[in-house]
Amino acid sequence: MIQYRTLLTIVAILLPFSLAAQLNTTQQTYLAALDALNEGKVDTFKSLSESISDYVLSPYLEYERIRHGKYQDTDGIKAFLEHYPDQSISNRLKYEWLLSLPKRGEWDMFLQHYDETLQSRTLNCYYLRALYRSGEQDKALGLTADAWTISGSAPKACDPLFRIWIKSSYFKPDYAYERVKLALSRGHTSLASYASNFLKGDQHKAAATMIWVHKNPDILASTKLFPTDNPYMKEVVAHGIKRRIRRRPDAALTYWNKHNSRFEFTPAEVVELEKRIYLGLARQYDESASSLLASLPTDESSQVASHSREVLEWQIRVSLRNRDWGSVLKWIRALEKTDGMRQKWHYWKHKAYLALQLDVPRLDQIQFEKLADTRSYYGFLAAEFLNKPLTLTHAPLPIELDAYETFGKVPEIDRAREFLNIGHTHTAKREWQYLARDKENQAGLMLLAKLAYQWGWHNKAITAVIAADHWNDLSIRFPTPHKDAFMRAAKQVNLESSWLFAIARQESAFAENVKSGAGARGLMQLMPATARQTAKKIGLKLSKNSLYDPQSNITLGSTYLAAMYERFNNNRALATAAYNAGPHRVKKWIKSSAALPIEVWVETIPYDETRRYVKNVLAFDAIYQHKLGEGEPQLLRDFEKIFVSETLLSNATKPHELLVAKKTQ
Repeated sequence: MIQYRTLLTIVAILLPFSLAAQLNTTQQTYLAALDALNEGKVDTFKSLSESISDYVLSPYLEYERIRHGKYQDTDGIKAFLEHYPDQSISNRLKYEWLLSLPKRGEWDMFLQHYDETLQSRTLNCYYLRALYRSGEQDKALGLTADAWTISGSAPKACDPLFRIWIKSSYFKPDYAYERVKLALSRGHTSLASYASNFLKGDQHKAAATMIWVHKNPDILASTKLFPTDNPYMKEVVAHGIKRRIRRRPDAALTYWNKHNSRFEFTPAEVVELEKRIYLGLARQYDESASSLLASLPTDESSQVASHSREVLEWQIRVSLRNRDWGSVLKWIRALEKTDGMRQKWHYWKHKAYLALQLDVPRLDQIQFEKLADTRSYYGFLAAEFLNKPLTLTHAPLPIELDAYETFGKVPEIDRAREFLNIGHTHTAKREWQYLARDKENQAGLMLLAKLAYQWGWHNKAITAVIAADHWNDLSIRFPTPHKDAFMRAAKQVNLESSWLFAIARQESAFAENVKSGAGARGLMQLMPATARQTAKKIGLKLSKNSLYDPQSNITLGSTYLAAMYERFNNNRALATAAYNAGPHRVKKWIKSSAALPIEVWVETIPYDETRRYVKNVLAFDAIYQHKLGEGEPQLLRDFEKIFVSETLLSNATKPHELLVAKKTQ
């Protein structure tokens, strides 16, 4: 046994000085043990591990030992799984162990311990291969279609099974045709082409044309490419029309009129396609959209009828864009007959009555006043209209102290916290996500939210409290991490810190190391190209990971936001939209409409995501004004209550005081 002093010496040698200075002896020993194992110093690893056998992370040392041994210690693995049942680390070990067994030819062992709850495509294919090898060929081949008929690429572990299956009587061309459609639904044209190789005759021609029309929907202009004697060509036409709707719904309508009578579409298919086309036109505020939407069937049993929620809401938006208050009121009344009405339409109903100079019915007035007492974008709009202070009530999570203290001792909780303490955030997330997997356990989610908040793990706290459906704890939902950095940045670019916090809250919920699918990074979710341009303007040097550094990210995000603010005449609503969708799109949206009150302009933003984004940021800003003590909270400043028009763009460099041509009525 190595003596204690010797252990400390080993720890000091294995760990960098800067890291060791921040950690206690046990934490240092844990990290040193991992380093020793990675360097092949097995005896040192064993001694260090034994010296901290009671440490909360010691199971991970045993896990790493097993992993380092390439999962060949079967007895050790079984003992580990038995000792740590139903825990994140045991599931992870079991998954990795099962992956290793077929590679070593231990198919019987794999079949004995296979666990479908791990939900792995690779393990599922290994399972089917194990079945086949065990003599259950029919069962294995009968289950293979589900493994093959997917929208993405299958794991390589599936290939040997697929080769056998494709040559068997279990394979049907319909599976390949279905996979073509699934692949195209995800934009995987190469995979669709691969699947089409297993087709013949009409199915092959239809699949080839579907791939072609997916890439170039405008070939729908030629009827010759879509022969009516091919029974599969009808859905090829439908696929092409759906592809064309997003960018050119007007062209989609033209193609639909060309092909509709050529094929025998069912009534449901007709309504589904026409609804998509007409909604596409509505999103572009085409002048024909309202009448076309109204022409859809009114059968209340149909989910695609003209009186469905989605259609009616777009009828209202089109009417708002046209400032046709009579139609606004008509469509809101129709919406009331559906399954309830959302907050926003109570607001617009009240505005419609006033615009039409009609007396507001007593019940509607009561609804509007109730709305003004809610903490929401529309509640804040209503409150400001009535000259009432914004409702910003706070109610802490209803958590009992005993339950909180008991929950804090759960192994996964202890491990997650300790991993955070030693800087192993990724592993901490694994432990945390395993605990948070039960979305029905509201009490547990609230406890998780409280713990994460106390640890300063704000992204997880926000996620948990929302999953728990508890919306009134403003401390947890709207924290102020990196406050000094936000305040400095706000001062440097002459913006209110509340707005910067609101942007970061909406963008990342204060997750520092997050990267979006589009590539945006860090607290304020900056695209690398935007960050480079902004950094160049202010003389800031960027490294590979600068956008994950809170200080750098806040500096760059606030600078870019300030540029949008100046570009759009010191109007937070317009600048916020530009931050999300890009300034060129916002400029296009402004040019495409007549002069609109700012709240109407926000309500009629064509992109659903950007519309929600702007509303959230403005509401969050008001909440942060309250939390930061930035005066009486306001949703919109008086000078922001403008009519949005092309004139605003031409005056972009003038001070905002000169740009307020009109106030909204």
